[in-house]
Amino acid sequence: MQIDEPLDGSNDPRWVDTGEARGEYSLRSLYRALGVEDAESPSTRRLRTPPDRGYYLFCGHRGCGKSTELRRIRNDLHAPDVYYVAFADAARDLDPNNLRYQDVLLHLAATLTRRLEDDGVAIDDVHLERLRSWFDQRVEEQADIEELTRQVKAGAQVAAGLPYLGKLLAAISTAFKTNATHKEVLRRTLKNYFSDFAEAFNHLIAAAEDALREADRGSRILFMIDGTDQLSEEDAHAFFITDVHQLQQVRALFLYCAPIHLIYEAAAIQQNFGVFRLPMLKTQNESDAANEAGRRAMQDLLYRRAAPELFDDGVADYLIDHSGGHPRDLLRLLQQAFQYAEHDRFDDAAAQRAVRETASMFRRILEPEDYRLLAEIDSSAEQPPSTERTRHLLYNLALLEYNDYFWRSHPAIRTTDAYRNARRRIDGTGNG
Repeated sequence: MQIDEPLDGSNDPRWVDTGEARGEYSLRSLYRALGVEDAESPSTRRLRTPPDRGYYLFCGHRGCGKSTELRRIRNDLHAPDVYYVAFADAARDLDPNNLRYQDVLLHLAATLTRRLEDDGVAIDDVHLERLRSWFDQRVEEQADIEELTRQVKAGAQVAAGLPYLGKLLAAISTAFKTNATHKEVLRRTLKNYFSDFAEAFNHLIAAAEDALREADRGSRILFMIDGTDQLSEEDAHAFFITDVHQLQQVRALFLYCAPIHLIYEAAAIQQNFGVFRLPMLKTQNESDAANEAGRRAMQDLLYRRAAPELFDDGVADYLIDHSGGHPRDLLRLLQQAFQYAEHDRFDDAAAQRAVRETASMFRRILEPEDYRLLAEIDSSAEQPPSTERTRHLLYNLALLEYNDYFWRSHPAIRTTDAYRNARRRIDGTGNG
């Protein structure tokens, strides 16, 4: 079972509508920000008043379902009367462990040209000249990548027009992932001459939108970028905060996937991006009473991958309880329980071992003081202030966020002695 595979939105039989289970969550506010009217009705969906440019974040925990939801948004909005969506997956096509704005924007230029070519959208050569000239004047002159540029031009010379430019950009984008030396030279080149590149890219976008409207393929271009939520804390800060000026030099509409902790990183996030959140599925309410909508959705997720009759009594509920409403963690627990099962059924012993394995993973990354902080958060009705430590706990999934900014520790952590001791001390039932 591939637990990291995003589903193709509601077209996949394993897809579950989790909207109600997430609380007050709807795509309507995002669609309105993008100027889309009649967002709940695909047959009458229209693009009425799109912003001239816009930079949006789709935030949530890793594994909470953002990639699947992004694909559903893509399927919703990629239509002649709405948007022409250029979709990129940074986790698949680039290196999320070492990612910078140069890599992403160049890859988006390559993605757009490839999609236009595949869809038979014609653009006059005069509108491609700026990007071609940028390559000729800025990239070819770099002696450290002379071999790369020679190979790139040799591979693209049989083509002309948009196919030529597409091959050119695709080859450069691939170099970001496959060759460390080329990556650093190309990044430096883009940084030194970024304004030239941004203006050339802006010119291509404007020409492409004119051509798309004429061909009745979409009113505007919307860039959607998945995988940027997998950046490390340091890289996410550099990409979305330090280098935001570079991101915004490209005049278009962008929807980036982003990690949940980024919302609390700095005021600059709210100033530079429209922020939309995908909350975790809530299996329990603030009062610790069961949330039936959340439990039903998690059970549906489970049973679409393993038949109900394969679970011993209470095992499905046990796995759901200890997932914290985190879809990927539920599937990971299911996978581990299957590995540990003595027979072809999910039994109590296998499920408990799976939870212990998850708890052990947290023990390797948590500091002793983290358990007390998590216990304090769990015992309080108030959301604690955002600090570097709470943001780190959100990042590593030790702390989970639900709708209404409701935070709770991951249930697997609550099974550890360190957490239980911390909670007893807070509740006044311990010896220390």
